[in-house]
Amino acid sequence: MAYPTEKSKRLAELVRQGEAARSTLTDAHRGLMHAIDLPSRIKSSITSAPAKWLGGSLLAGLATSFIFRKREKKTSVRTLATGKEHGLIYGLATLVFTLSKPALKIYATKLLKDYLTRRFLSGAHGHPATLRTPPY
Repeated sequence: MAYPTEKSKRLAELVRQGEAARSTLTDAHRGLMHAIDLPSRIKSSITSAPAKWLGGSLLAGLATSFIFRKREKKTSVRTLATGKEHGLIYGLATLVFTLSKPALKIYATKLLKDYLTRRFLSGAHGHPATLRTPPY
C-alpha cells in the first residue's frame, strides 16, 4: 500500500482550495448577476408587495400633479362683465375671423410678394413692371 507523500497531500489540499474558491466565485457571480438584473428584481418586488407599489405610484402621481399644476388666475370683475356682454354675433365674427386667418395670411403674403417683385423689377430696368398675377 502506498502512503500519500507530502507532495500528494499538498496537491490534494490545493485542489480542495481551488474548488472552494470556484464555488465562492460562482456564488459571487450569481449574486452580482442578480444585483445587475434590475427588471427581474422589480418584477419580483411588484409580485411580492403589490400594495406598496400601487400606493407609492399613487402618491408619486399625486405629488407630481401638485408640483406641476397650473395656478388659477384670479379673474377680475371687468373680464367677467365683458364675457357676459358679448353675444351671438360677436361669437360668430370671432369664429369667422379665426377660421379665415390662414387664408388671409396666404393672401397677404401673395400681395407682398407681387409688390416686392414689381418693385425690384422696375428698379432694375428703369421702368415699372406690368407683371400682374391674381392674388390667390
